Amino acid sequence: MSWLKYHELSEQYAIQAERLSMQGQHDRAIELYCLAAKSEEKALEALAPHKTRTFGVTAVSTASLYFKAREFKQAKRIAHNFLTTELLPLFAVEQLLELIRAMEQRKD
Repeated sequence: MSWLKYHELSEQYAIQAERLSMQGQHDRAIELYCLAAKSEEKALEALAPHKTRTFGVTAVSTASLYFKAREFKQAKRIAHNFLTTELLPLFAVEQLLELIRAMEQRKD
């Protein structure tokens, strides 16, 4: 599948997850956020790295969706992997660093 197809699938899962979360169905919402994150990660893999802005948005989206799915190791993995490259625009670097800080401040 193409970046667009994976991204659209991710959006569908995320919209459903948000709706369920607002209805108090948190466990199912988390499952859907995880599916959204996995689809977004596949979109990221399908994307040509020279599409810098889209690449940055997709990297941030992937890490954020894993965060919402409470898959913190995966969120950190995505963030750290892409922060070590030179593929990301500045806004994406800043957002991934902010996400890492949020995960570090979490108290379970």
